[in-house]
Amino acid sequence: MKLIFFDESKNDSDWPHYHIGGVCIDESSLRGIQSEIEQIARDVFGTTELSRGTEFHAVDIYHRKGKFRDWEPDLRMALFERLIRILSREEVDLIEIQINCQEFYAAIEPDEQAFMFLCERANDFVRARKSVGMLIGDRENDRIADRYAVNLSGYQIDSTKYEYGRQIDSLVDSVHFTHSHLSRFLQLADIYVWLLQFRLRHQNSDNLRHKALLDIFKKDGIDLSPSKHKRWPVTG
Repeated sequence: MKLIFFDESKNDSDWPHYHIGGVCIDESSLRGIQSEIEQIARDVFGTTELSRGTEFHAVDIYHRKGKFRDWEPDLRMALFERLIRILSREEVDLIEIQINCQEFYAAIEPDEQAFMFLCERANDFVRARKSVGMLIGDRENDRIADRYAVNLSGYQIDSTKYEYGRQIDSLVDSVHFTHSHLSRFLQLADIYVWLLQFRLRHQNSDNLRHKALLDIFKKDGIDLSPSKHKRWPVTG
């Protein structure tokens, strides 16, 4: 079985792109990857305990919040690199969904369309590997969690909701949710989706802070190319 941990960007009226990012890991690789994240947690927090005070949250690391308030830029960039290298591992597959909101005129909301595409791409990914998958998301809002669970159930019974919709037959059970501070894997998904937006926003920036993080992606062994992706609507 493959577990797909996903997170989404917050809607931002000043920014035209909405993302969902999925981090897909086979059950056989979970223990090794968890051990690597726990070692980073031990180095950073002095413990592997899961709590709000020991959460890897991209915005906190970058903007010097919480535990990272007194961290110098070099230390924060080094931490980002360690986490990005986990996301770059061969055992980790990535799924990127991007909705271009300025060109999006569907009857449903961008987040719902993005979730539908996530289900399709995750389903395609696990089926091609003759496996099954389970979606695990960050429980921030019970209403949204319930909506996603109901939507997935509908896709499994009928199909995704458009003219050439596809039945989701390789994702099992429901969408499972837990709080991100209780899952190192959801924290990886948070890092991944935040980086998707950061790279797109600042790809042409001359700001030194932006460039310090963007330069990590040029290093050997760093590759966040997705195994599956969907960008919609397609723009020139």
